[in-house]
Amino acid sequence: MQDPDLDLLIIAAKKAGAIAQKYDFRKLKVWEKDDAAGPVTEADLEIDLMLSQYLTSARPDYGWLCEESTLDIPHYEKKCSFVIDPIDGTRDFIKGGINWSHSFSVVKNGKVSAAVVYVPQQGLLFSASLGGGSWLNGDRLQIKAPHKSGRFDLVAAKLVEDDVIWKPNSKPLFNREHKPSIAFRMATVSQGRYHAMMTLRDSWEWDICAGSLLISESGGVVVDKYLTEPVFNTEKRKTKGIIAGTKEIVELVGSSLNL
Repeated sequence: MQDPDLDLLIIAAKKAGAIAQKYDFRKLKVWEKDDAAGPVTEADLEIDLMLSQYLTSARPDYGWLCEESTLDIPHYEKKCSFVIDPIDGTRDFIKGGINWSHSFSVVKNGKVSAAVVYVPQQGLLFSASLGGGSWLNGDRLQIKAPHKSGRFDLVAAKLVEDDVIWKPNSKPLFNREHKPSIAFRMATVSQGRYHAMMTLRDSWEWDICAGSLLISESGGVVVDKYLTEPVFNTEKRKTKGIIAGTKEIVELVGSSLNL
């Protein structure tokens, strides 16, 4: 029997996708957030309003942590909480790209218990529940096994190619690609397209919660840049970066960083 929270998130994701896809990116209203926190669009705000009403009505006792809104009761005071990014990869959405996503999760006692990453422009619906595996459009997902050559496939920003972030003579051999949505990066790792993803910047929980469950339930591991397992639904709302994917690769990357 599927987790009812996961069923709820899947319905919410499809509702969000329908809203987002009705917008013409050439006519979008866009604002810059305070403190150079990035752009937000009228689509983000409409989806946020829909989600806050739909999800909290269905689970009135859950907390609410969302990139675009807050509710009166602090989320970290709740044992269960929604952690929501209405649109992850907003800059890509503004440009009319296809790699933005909706990233929704439920966190219980610091662990993600249900998660959805939906990429509507590509028809990709990733889902996972704690102990129930990771899935893409009904197919079970499995993390990518290491290559015998030692070279691995990494999805990350260009910064990782800079020798200065690695210990002397310890830079691993990797092929790098990049995607604008962190949630989608993590989803593609769970799909087995890459061995790992990483970001050294402090990471907002709403960007990584859903993807972290997708990866762990497909057989991978998720840690921060200090190789510590993250706890979610916290007052700080951030982790110290994130490294996630195939266990051997994550350990190699983490141990090679010059922190």
